[in-house]
Amino acid sequence: MHTNEKTVLIDGDEIAYRTAFACEQEFKWDSDTISLCTSEQDLRKALDQQIIKAKRDTKATKIKVALTSKTNFRLDLLPEYKANRTARKPLGLSYCKSYLTEEYGAEIHEGIEADDLLGIWACEQKDKIIWAVDKDFLTVPCNLYRKDKLMHITVAAADYNLRLQTMVGDTTDNFKGAKGFGEKTAAKWLDTHGDSWVSVLKAFKKAGQTTEDCIINAKLSRILRTIEDINWTPLND
Repeated sequence: MHTNEKTVLIDGDEIAYRTAFACEQEFKWDSDTISLCTSEQDLRKALDQQIIKAKRDTKATKIKVALTSKTNFRLDLLPEYKANRTARKPLGLSYCKSYLTEEYGAEIHEGIEADDLLGIWACEQKDKIIWAVDKDFLTVPCNLYRKDKLMHITVAAADYNLRLQTMVGDTTDNFKGAKGFGEKTAAKWLDTHGDSWVSVLKAFKKAGQTTEDCIINAKLSRILRTIEDINWTPLND
């Protein structure tokens, strides 16, 4: 790859959901009946616009799109992982994912999420840029375009953010952290007791939780940087 070529890495799940919801429209059949509908043409156009925007924002010449597998290694750690996501799925979601696969070569790797695939790709080569809103990508050492800003997340910053998230947990993914630790409390703890996994474990123990609780939270929080990270444990770092 030439040095002036960049690849933008896109979370296909994110843009598929966003596009599918945005393209829903109400259709009034009669005075008593209204339903939702969507247009495949509108979905294709909106997805194309998202891809164009990602390339423009990052000044990339190439793209790679990731989608989440139906199987997920995190469910072996916590069967309730993301079980709180009970809201209905938008119309056209399946079509959006199929279009991203057929038109843009979106990839699915068995057992992992789109986030993980982007993390692995980003850590393989530094000329790749993740284009996403999710704050979880702050735990990956990468180039990240988020909220209209291009950031370089160092290994040290990524590891700190991962330890912080492990302590705080992630209610959107349905797992809690160390009891009594919000983001400010966790940050103060790391500042006082040291930015290390030993310190994180002490926080869990202080909260009356176990070493296993700490390990599971860390593994749930960690976006993969290599496929071998499935077997990663924080106490070996």
